[in-house]
Amino acid sequence: MQSWLSSMRSKPATWLLHIALGTIVLGACVTHFFGVQGEIHLRADKAETLTVNPFNRTHTLSLFLWDFQVVYDASDNPADFITDLRLLDRDRKPLVVEEGTVRMNKPLKYHGFRFCQSDYDSDLQGVVLAYNYDPWGIGITYTGYTLLLIGMIAFFFQRHSRFRALLGKQHTWLMVGLGIVAVLLAFVMTKVVTPKPPLQPVLQTPLLGIHVSVIMLSYTLFAVIMVNGILGLAMPQRRVPLMHLSQVLLYPALFCLTAGIFIGAVWANMSWGRYWGWDPKETWALITMLVYALLLHWPWMKKLFAVSDRKSEIIYHIFCVVAFLFVLFTYFGVNHLLGGLHSYA
Repeated sequence: MQSWLSSMRSKPATWLLHIALGTIVLGACVTHFFGVQGEIHLRADKAETLTVNPFNRTHTLSLFLWDFQVVYDASDNPADFITDLRLLDRDRKPLVVEEGTVRMNKPLKYHGFRFCQSDYDSDLQGVVLAYNYDPWGIGITYTGYTLLLIGMIAFFFQRHSRFRALLGKQHTWLMVGLGIVAVLLAFVMTKVVTPKPPLQPVLQTPLLGIHVSVIMLSYTLFAVIMVNGILGLAMPQRRVPLMHLSQVLLYPALFCLTAGIFIGAVWANMSWGRYWGWDPKETWALITMLVYALLLHWPWMKKLFAVSDRKSEIIYHIFCVVAFLFVLFTYFGVNHLLGGLHSYA
């Protein structure tokens, strides 16, 4: 117990990262077991009643489609969908009628309910809205995201960390050079892979550029780590310094991937009404993150499996090469083999 307290005092950012991940998992469990999700079809000539019963408390809303329109850009491509609603809250006495608007990437929020645009009828007289009622799960999960962001930033300023110890073994100019190269390559890749106009309405958000840029930066750093792995296997005399270099690069690479995943989760909650849906791209991005998280805990794994230093260096470089296959599958394989909501990416 005393050693734990001492560790928390000397490595607060590291502990905050683990607390944040635990908070995210807790929020996901609350969402899974107590959140309510679904879709509701509304027509202009008919009211629909929505009833949810989380925590054994019934909530009932009557929804009226007041107006729906498709907004087109200069090229006559859909740029936005606007659904105007009237909501009759049957739980409040006297009855309350509220008006609200659902737009692409701008959900309507009402007392724990969230309504997102999902589809519309060909005659423009009806819409399909995705809804969820999950006030506790989303709140807990977003708290975890916030703690995670704070922890990742604070980690690089934490004095007693393996990152700082490894950084001291590297030449500063080399680290700066690799960082500049990675950023430039990520910028080029972002320009190449970002969908070009006209964009689907769901992609017309500033989060697109942020999400893609952060993910591309992580992929670029993982590519450098993979190249380091190949060089480490081919040049035994440089195996140790190359391993240390890969370990230094692993931290920003994994943090960027993690940030990109959770930026995407926030975006998904705005667009599709859920922050996680086990879409193939989401799932494989998470798998990739977990694979590289094993590398991040390499000293612990080395002790666990009682691997000698010489063997651990070889295994580490092999792991770096093999792990990049998960990156390639997440980026290319999912699009061509599994599809899903991210098939445009």
